[in-house]
Amino acid sequence: MKSERIVEAELFSANKPITVTELQQISGLDARTIRAAIEKLTDEYNGSERAIEISKMGPRYAMQVKKDYDNYASMLADLKIPKEVLKTASLIAYYQPVLQSKLFDLIGNKVYAHVKTLEDLGLVKTKPKKNSVQVTTTKRFIETFGIDARSRGEVKAWFEAELTKKGGRTTR
Repeated sequence: MKSERIVEAELFSANKPITVTELQQISGLDARTIRAAIEKLTDEYNGSERAIEISKMGPRYAMQVKKDYDNYASMLADLKIPKEVLKTASLIAYYQPVLQSKLFDLIGNKVYAHVKTLEDLGLVKTKPKKNSVQVTTTKRFIETFGIDARSRGEVKAWFEAELTKKGGRTTR
């Protein structure tokens, strides 16, 4: 395998800027090889029409979106969902279509803020139903969480299969 591709994979996968020493520990490559690979990758990325660049931040390196394209990627990058809201999202996916009043019975009044957050992120959609609101997942939910499904029914089936794999219950 080419050392540039190994370093490229490491930089891409790192969730923060990373040092040559850290790259060495992961790849087993020597520092000189890593520095040469970073130099080639920097030329390759920074000298092209790509939206990605390799940047140096003190002793650390990172693969990041170029400033010119930052506004296009920032909406996705800001998709940080608190664990509690993720739990609500999984309940919605599993029980969908589900009334917000049923979610209230399951998790309490925090459901209103959670559904609003998920709706603002484009992960769920709501519509008035009876004396409540019906909540379902969106295509963006499926894409964001990498679920192999094309419909709400398939999302629900995926969650049931995952629960079964993990020894959980699938009955209501």
